[in-house]
Order: sequence, then C-alpha cells, then structure tokens
Amino acid sequence: MPGYGHRGEPIIVNEFGGVQLSHSGGWAYGEEEGPAQLVETYRAQVEALLDPGPVEGFCYTQLTDVEQERNGLHLGRRPKAEPALLRAVTQTAKLRRPGESR
Repeated sequence: MPGYGHRGEPIIVNEFGGVQLSHSGGWAYGEEEGPAQLVETYRAQVEALLDPGPVEGFCYTQLTDVEQERNGLHLGRRPKAEPALLRAVTQTAKLRRPGESR
C-alpha cells in the first residue's frame, strides 16, 4: 500500500503449511503419500518462506486435524511424521544466513 513500505521490521506469517496424508479424507492445502514425503514438503515450504527474506517466523496452520480439515501435523492423537524430523527442519531453517549453502 502506498506509504507503507517494509522498513526492516520482522514479519511473522500467521497461517502457513497445511498438508494431509493421502486417503485421510477431508480438506487441506496439499497432500502427500506418507510421512517421509510430508517431511520433505514441510522442509520445502519452510525454506521457501524463510530463506531469503524478511520473514522471521510462522504459525503452522494447525497442530492437529480438526473436523473436516486434515491440514494439521497430527491425525487424531498420532503424529503424521516423526516430530523430531519436523522439529529439526523448524529449528535449522533460520540459522542459515542469506547466501549460505544448505
């Protein structure tokens, strides 16, 4: 908008992600066949969002699936992918500085 340029303030994306596992029914932004593919999609999404750019953080769309929405990181009370793998992606994404190799 005119007069509202970015001046270096941190930007937080407040709705992000949303991948369901195939054949889980309901609705999501994306779909993957299994846990390994979900982790790789999550990695690609996080890297695209955070590197490079002014985005400093994000809030994943939802932690668990809710009603017809299947875009959480848990299906029922079970993680869709190994939490340690998702955590590692999240924790290392912003540690890289622009220009550094992956």
